[in-house]
Amino acid sequence: MAANQQLHVDVRSEEGSLWATVAELPRVFAAGDDLDELRESLQGGIALMLEGRGGDAPAVRTAPFEPSSSQVTANAELVLA
Repeated sequence: MAANQQLHVDVRSEEGSLWATVAELPRVFAAGDDLDELRESLQGGIALMLEGRGGDAPAVRTAPFEPSSSQVTANAELVLA
C-alpha cells in the first residue's frame, strides 16, 4: 500500500551545483548538477533512510519541485510504494 507524505526540501545552489536537505529527515543530504540529478539523489537518500531492517528500501518518488518565493526552498511529495 502506498502512503503519501509531504516533506519540506531545502534546495541550495552553490558554485554551479545544487544540494538539498529534508527538514523531516535531518540525515538526508542530496546533490546534483541539475534538478533532475538532484531529484534522483534525493529519492535515493530518502529510500536509504527509510530502509527496513530486512534491507528492503521503499520505492520513493518525488513530485516536481515547487520553488517558494525565497527561491531556495522547494516542496516535494513523497510516495512510498
